[in-house]
Amino acid sequence: MQIQQTQTTSRELIERWIVQKVLEGKTNQELEGTMFVYGNEAFKLQGTANGALDIKEQTVSEVVVFRKKDETEPANICRACGLDYSSFKEAIECCADVD
Repeated sequence: MQIQQTQTTSRELIERWIVQKVLEGKTNQELEGTMFVYGNEAFKLQGTANGALDIKEQTVSEVVVFRKKDETEPANICRACGLDYSSFKEAIECCADVD
């Protein structure tokens, strides 16, 4: 079995995250204001007049993320898009093509 990493855009990752959260029962109002960082790109979810969510790019020159020591524990989360899974195997296969 060979695993190939696919090139996923930041918007695709954000859209996948939104779908997962909506399936978990979150409302658009609860998700509004969420910030996303992908490399040195930053995005924010903004509500529209009709209640939908719009992904707005934020202007930043450099992004620095500090993590607490207790946040470094490995979890069943895709490291590319942040989606939660029930197993580590599912998490690493999330943003990869499996042959």
